[in-house]
Amino acid sequence: MLINSMNMFLVTMVFSTYFHSNMKRCPHCKSDALRVKKYASDKHALECSHCGARGPMSKIDELPALVASVSGFNLLRTVIDESPDVIFIKNWQGDFLLCNQALASLYGTTPERMVGKTDADFNDNAEQVASYEQSAREVLESGKTTTTIEMSTHAETGEIRYFQSVKKPILDPEGSNKLLLVIAHDITELKNAYQAVEESEKRYNFAMEASNVGIWDWNITDNKVHHNSKWCDILGLQSNMRVHDMSVLEKFIHPNDVEKMMMAVEKALEVDGLYDSEHRMVRTNGEVLWVHDRGRVVEYDRNGKPIRMVGSFSDITLNKRFERQLERTSKELERNNETLEQIVQERTEALELAVKELESIATKDQLTGLGNRLMLEQWLAMQTRNQELVSILIDLDRFKSINDRFGHQVGDEVLAAASKCLSDIRESDLLIRWGGEEFLILLTNVTIEQACMIAENLRANLQNANILPVNEQVTASFGVCANPFNKTEFENAVQQSDEALYQAKKAGRNQVKVFCNLTGTKD
Repeated sequence: MLINSMNMFLVTMVFSTYFHSNMKRCPHCKSDALRVKKYASDKHALECSHCGARGPMSKIDELPALVASVSGFNLLRTVIDESPDVIFIKNWQGDFLLCNQALASLYGTTPERMVGKTDADFNDNAEQVASYEQSAREVLESGKTTTTIEMSTHAETGEIRYFQSVKKPILDPEGSNKLLLVIAHDITELKNAYQAVEESEKRYNFAMEASNVGIWDWNITDNKVHHNSKWCDILGLQSNMRVHDMSVLEKFIHPNDVEKMMMAVEKALEVDGLYDSEHRMVRTNGEVLWVHDRGRVVEYDRNGKPIRMVGSFSDITLNKRFERQLERTSKELERNNETLEQIVQERTEALELAVKELESIATKDQLTGLGNRLMLEQWLAMQTRNQELVSILIDLDRFKSINDRFGHQVGDEVLAAASKCLSDIRESDLLIRWGGEEFLILLTNVTIEQACMIAENLRANLQNANILPVNEQVTASFGVCANPFNKTEFENAVQQSDEALYQAKKAGRNQVKVFCNLTGTKD
């Protein structure tokens, strides 16, 4: 019922637009005083309120009383124009019968000037215009509501904007001609957010074991596959699964995706040597995850037969979750009987949530949950120029020995546990993972002596924690800069902390050292 009411609501506006834009002046007195007036239950006519001239009577059963109300028209016009979404109605020829301010602003004109014209009159991009025309005809011919993603060029800035458009075929008041109602929501910011994530992936090339990417190496001759530890971690496997026969892999692929994945492998082996597949895998605990699996044939025998392929795969479950959320949002737009303002609000909240989640992922270290260097840059940018800081650089003692003795999985657990021990700082301070087994703390409004006391407490917390699977302590060495500094002196202060950390290691580890300057020594 609500959808049908909205159709009549908007169709009424079309005819109001014709009356007020195409017949503005009285042909007798030339005044701008033409109005639609009702004379019977089924009779309407144009009348000049200035000279009293009246046009021929006509039967307009389909038009509600709103057509005769100028104040009602103005109110409805305001509601449509204030919507942040693009709203318009076209006829079969592509002429605009109604458009709101959002579309007019995109095209650098006014809603009144667009009536009776087409996209080609305002958009110089012939390819875009052609795609609009083709899409409109397909919707009108099918008679079905359709949701599409489209591009449009902003007339003033030249910027490409992306829209998710809901297109619904409707009939004019006489029920004879098909019209096209379009409501388009700007999703440019969301698309840019995805592009930013993709660019970030290209900029960072982590070492194999330090990355969050599973690496595999398939010897096609003996059918053996070698993996890095991260591959096992992602699937919840023991380290003894780092080398296995290719046939074993099938039990970790979701049954519904095995055929699709193997077709991609066969294409790489028989056609172009490139393998690319998005499919589901099943962890040992039964949990299903989506992965993006990519590879390349890197060796061939003398007969040109592939003998080795290497590649990587990454967990894209979160990306798929965002895609499903967008799909659900699109379907909700078609089936929900909600007002336009409610729909806009829901979409805005979903976009804000997606942006916040992406920002959180980008600024956090996935292993420890601490901030990373991107968070450090943002934190420093928020500090005032005169804010005094003290830097403490921390390095876990003999961490390589822990990895060698207990394995990388235990090493990762030690890093996570150590980060919790070091988190006992104020909300105004910052703790990040600096890299590998190193951490960096920035303290605000403290003296060097107070910073040393804080470092000593954190050192004791770590030493007393029961972290390793054997009765051994995990310790760390701490390096403190020489003097409080402001954010413009950050790099020099961290270098001092690094030199102090070296002195702590040299002096026997598990202790706090302050940077030694040329005039004296501080401990």
